[in-house]
Amino acid sequence: MRRGLDRQLHPARGTGRLKYGALVVFAALTLASVAKPVPDDQTGAHREQVRLGARLFNDERFSSPKGDLVSSCSHCHLYDAISEPARAFTDSFARSWIPWRTKDPRREGARNAPTLFDVGDYAPLHFDGEFASLEALVTGTIQGRTFGWLPGEERDAQQQIYQVLLKDARNDQGADSSYRTQFKLAYGVDLEKLSQSQAIEIIGRAMAVYMRTLKSTRTSPYDQFIQMNGLDARPAQGETPAVFAARLLERIAALEAQKALQRPAGFGAEAMAGLKIFFRTAGTASVGNCVSCHAPPLFTDASFHNLGITQSEYDKIHGEGSFAALKIPEAARALRPTENFRLVAAPGKPDNADLGYWNFINLSNSPLRRDKESDSQLLQRMIATFKTPTLRNLVYSEPYMHNGQFATLESALNELLRLSVLARAGRIRAADEGLARIKLAEADILPLIAFLNALNEDLNRRQGDR
Repeated sequence: MRRGLDRQLHPARGTGRLKYGALVVFAALTLASVAKPVPDDQTGAHREQVRLGARLFNDERFSSPKGDLVSSCSHCHLYDAISEPARAFTDSFARSWIPWRTKDPRREGARNAPTLFDVGDYAPLHFDGEFASLEALVTGTIQGRTFGWLPGEERDAQQQIYQVLLKDARNDQGADSSYRTQFKLAYGVDLEKLSQSQAIEIIGRAMAVYMRTLKSTRTSPYDQFIQMNGLDARPAQGETPAVFAARLLERIAALEAQKALQRPAGFGAEAMAGLKIFFRTAGTASVGNCVSCHAPPLFTDASFHNLGITQSEYDKIHGEGSFAALKIPEAARALRPTENFRLVAAPGKPDNADLGYWNFINLSNSPLRRDKESDSQLLQRMIATFKTPTLRNLVYSEPYMHNGQFATLESALNELLRLSVLARAGRIRAADEGLARIKLAEADILPLIAFLNALNEDLNRRQGDR
């Protein structure tokens, strides 16, 4: 559906500015930008900060007037528990749309928009780790390409954003809801006395406060299964995912032997089989090794791994083995971030490849450095690595992988099966070591999907979302 819509709706020059949200509705996605309610126990300044952040999150007036789309954070991170498909702070595009600019004539961004559930718990942020905090992500995004601003236009962006803030707004009841009032209630500041940079900094703080309220409920069938059987919900402090997984599987086996294992609704025999594949890290068959990167309760390690997705995409365009031959500079010669190594592979552009975290890893203090590893060795190991996404609520966040190239869980898992075989043969450049340890057969795919579906919560049961 997406590819067809791209062909039908791709705006041409001179068509005027288009509302991203209107395009989404026209595409029959009918995705509402619904702000998650403020919990009842939030009072005072913090409550006002959340309310201010939610309003800023949905404000599309910060977009560059030179682009042909208007944007807001909620355009790419939509929350909708009612429509079909429901959305958990994501859109349905493989790569979110960005405003078209003459000097940067792209329609799509580089990557898929991930869910914002639990986003406050796993910095750094973005699939390539560009931002160290939510605050930095907000201020960088509203002055960046997502909102139609080109590099070097940061001052123009700040000026427009500040002018928007100074304009009064009235809600439906006619009560004063100007940004002046909201800034005063939330942070005790006089908006008109702030500099533009100070105002931007508060925007970052407010939206970060709001996004930290976007939590998964931990009420999925899997969570119920863990609770009713008295199982540990997470690794103990200092415990590796592999040790935790082995301990969990041993406990489950003991309960099964005693015929005491309980399963809630939505966690059937196939999901149980999928759980075992997911948590199995060693053996010769039905080894998902998923837990190594997707440990509960967040089902992400917030780290970076190369599963061969960039190579797969690049080689499909330029031919088998092309990515292995791509010249990527060593640490002493690499100017990072490198623009062409943050772009989507495209026909006729062999220098374009998305290398992910390679662009942003801090070589001076990275916790990913191994003992006696040189800068160049570390940097080469970071080629095409991307941040581990959470696996919670996948039904509300398709398509999958950082490039959004997989419309279904089945297609994504089959690709991982294929890439794991190539990794064991040494045919994936800079492959993560865990990739080769995935040993799946086609018969393992459906049980894994059943388990992953058991990680979905019911958005309709979230208090106050309607």
